[in-house]
Amino acid sequence: MLEAASGEEALRLLADYPRRIDLLLTDVVMPGMNGRELQQIVARLHDGVKVLFVSGYTDDALQRVPNLQAAFLPKPFLLEALTRKVRQVLAGDELA
Repeated sequence: MLEAASGEEALRLLADYPRRIDLLLTDVVMPGMNGRELQQIVARLHDGVKVLFVSGYTDDALQRVPNLQAAFLPKPFLLEALTRKVRQVLAGDELA
């Protein structure tokens, strides 16, 4: 597991990361770069990466992020819900 405090930091970590990335777990709304923008760049660096978006924002705020057609988990969530959603996404049910 790699952890980053921002989209920019995540990209720095992943730029030369030699191992396969199975899952990107990212917030939808972040300062500087939204989660969709991060996902698009990471997908170019690491082919086949799956994504799980999380957000505590309302549907109105999420509408401002174009093409958010991926697995989503609203905040707040319990660890069990996160674990279940991660398993679903990794199993191939991207829109779980």
